[in-house]
Amino acid sequence: MPRPVSIKDQTITDAARAVFLEKGFGATTAEVAERAGVSEGTLFKRFRSKAELFQAAMHPQFAELGWLADLEARVGQGDLQAQLTELGTAGVAFFRQLMPLIMMSYANPAPNGLPEVLTRPDPPPLRALNRLTRYFEAEIRLGRLRPVDPEILARMFLGSLQQYVFFELLFQAQQTLPLPLPTFLRGMVATLWSGAGSPVPEDTSTSPARSPV
Repeated sequence: MPRPVSIKDQTITDAARAVFLEKGFGATTAEVAERAGVSEGTLFKRFRSKAELFQAAMHPQFAELGWLADLEARVGQGDLQAQLTELGTAGVAFFRQLMPLIMMSYANPAPNGLPEVLTRPDPPPLRALNRLTRYFEAEIRLGRLRPVDPEILARMFLGSLQQYVFFELLFQAQQTLPLPLPTFLRGMVATLWSGAGSPVPEDTSTSPARSPV
């Protein structure tokens, strides 16, 4: 007698994520079961409710911060403005995937009104903020940025990327063209650099002598 096929939890959560992204939290467990190739009974043996299945399906996308994986290795390397532009490009790609999940998760919040993943210790947004803060702090120590508050820089950078994706969704919903990503990143990095970029040392050998006061 052949052994029954064993379905991994990840197969179910991958199918659930795809269905919820297509149809929202209103998607049924029957639709998830059909996508995963299992019965509804199998779903409820693994997950006690649709809400628990939803949280299990969405959590990996929230928790993964792959776009910041090599942040420490970037410190002191290459042109800093180019580094920030590369990070910004990766961050926008990340938030384009994450933003729909965030919006959907607010439809099924924890008792305090937040998505369940944000109520856990050290939630992903705080981890991202802390990692970016340490990155900017390290660049400041190397003299590649002015000695400004690194957390403020991190909040400005992270918040700008999030807001770009949010408004991108709004513009698309209104059938209008959003600001092109290269234009946004170029302007955002230039604006940040104008306030925090390391000043060019003055060449005293060619500067005119100053009269004593």
